Amino acid sequence: MERNLDKLLSKLVEEIEHIEVTRERFGEVLRKVRNKIDLGKFPAVASNIIDKQFCTKIEPTSLSGLRIAGIDGGLVRKRFRSMDLVLTRGVAVIFQFGPEDSPVVDFYPDAFPEPKISPLMLTLSSIEIDQFASLERIAAELRVTLSVLEEFHTDLILLDGSLFYHPRDRPQTGSVVYEKFQEVLSLYKQLYHKARKKGTTLVGIVKDSRSMRVASIMGEILPHIVRKPEVFEMMQGVDYRWLLKISRDCDLLDTFLEEGERSFVFRYSSELVLNTNSTNDDISTWASLIWVTYLKTARDDLPIRIEFLSAEDSDTTTDKLDKALSAILPLSSHHPEYGIPTPILEADARAKITANETRLIIDRLMALSGLTYMTLERRRSRNPFGG
Repeated sequence: MERNLDKLLSKLVEEIEHIEVTRERFGEVLRKVRNKIDLGKFPAVASNIIDKQFCTKIEPTSLSGLRIAGIDGGLVRKRFRSMDLVLTRGVAVIFQFGPEDSPVVDFYPDAFPEPKISPLMLTLSSIEIDQFASLERIAAELRVTLSVLEEFHTDLILLDGSLFYHPRDRPQTGSVVYEKFQEVLSLYKQLYHKARKKGTTLVGIVKDSRSMRVASIMGEILPHIVRKPEVFEMMQGVDYRWLLKISRDCDLLDTFLEEGERSFVFRYSSELVLNTNSTNDDISTWASLIWVTYLKTARDDLPIRIEFLSAEDSDTTTDKLDKALSAILPLSSHHPEYGIPTPILEADARAKITANETRLIIDRLMALSGLTYMTLERRRSRNPFGG
């Protein structure tokens, strides 16, 4: 068995080395030619791209006088024999920057709010339960964000995650979870309207994006660029088509983006076209006002995906986006290997629902109900043989 395992692992190592070598060589070529690429010359992609430059240098700005909020949500789901418990918590951390180095920090609703407990006693499929739990967490985050907009004059709000729901969170129309989905859609629309009304810049920070939209765009334009003799010669031996098929945007952009640089900006709705579970309801009109880019915030970390809600007049979108990125950069440069903005890190730490908190809630439930773990837990959770 060890011999077979070593053989399999050796083959895997070879594949990993091949990917890394291809990425390195691909990055070397892109760093040489990227400043000569004019995206406006490619009609197939130009309609969904707001600037012609392949990448842009962002200069960090002073944070003095700015109030910046980071918002995140925590989620724990416990399955029992007769019900599911969904625990959620939304937290906002608001940084007020003055002339001194250390900002004044506020929390909403407070530093460590109690989790919301949602019992689910309906007979649902595992997919529907996952959707319900995810929608509950999103709703908690959106409600906190709306309250922050009401109670604080905030220049920039950073949401941990996307500014639009993920297609996997959209239940079938006949599902009992659809009502919760409609509630979340309503919260999204309230958020978009209120952020516009308050003049607050709304940004989504996606830490571990699995999107391949940039790879798809590069797959459309690179064959034309490689036709140039000088580029063709540099790309000899680099199977870039294969690399584009197996790479996520973050991994691909990391081969040639330098610290403090962003990628070109594209329309969020161009990704929805590629997804078979995209929606046709009125919230889709907002998707065309969300723009996406990737920012390399730390030297040794992958670029992070940035989603930006623009005004209806998109003429100044890149200027406003770059202004927001100029504030995000100094918030994200505290460690060369981890470039996540500080407000998001702080909100994440406070939104997380710990195992101890969960245990206290379950213990309290048993004390008030007179039930025991034997009564509550499913068979697989109490296997005495450790399976």
